[in-house]
Amino acid sequence: MLATMKPKRVIGVSLVEVMVTMAVLGVILALAAPSFADMLNRRRVQAVAEQISTDLAFARAESGLRPRGVTVYFRQNCYSMAYFSTGANCVCTRDGNACNNVTTELKTARVPANIGVSFAPSTASGLVGFQSPQMTPSPADFSVLVSGVRGAQLRVELNSTGRVRTCSPNSSFSGVAACE
Repeated sequence: MLATMKPKRVIGVSLVEVMVTMAVLGVILALAAPSFADMLNRRRVQAVAEQISTDLAFARAESGLRPRGVTVYFRQNCYSMAYFSTGANCVCTRDGNACNNVTTELKTARVPANIGVSFAPSTASGLVGFQSPQMTPSPADFSVLVSGVRGAQLRVELNSTGRVRTCSPNSSFSGVAACE
């Protein structure tokens, strides 16, 4: 008698199953990519706004500790902090010291152009100074608008006493107070 042969079971996946799985993954990634890009841009806007906020608070504190005032010079995609000096000019794109004609440059910060975040100060001159020893800003109501390429915005504001506050002008950040 001939032995009955059992058919051999093939274990694995077929090409059709792989293609269906790839198509489903492609659809899911296509749906998730824009929201991931939005989230990434919002985090970058938030990081730049927090850095500006921290540096403005530092400049204010530094003006209260020293017998000299501090000026923050905002330029395109960068800003510099230095002790008051007449005729000072800060250009953040310079190598080495960004400010000339100053006795002490405290800090220069650059925001890379390729991250999709920019900022604009509320004054045409792009300057805010903190008087020593009162630590009050000049101009009194200064702000910096931080914007992302995908619509996220935060504004860093100084009140007349020099306190820093961050708000959302277009309500693009949940959990952040709307600007008045």
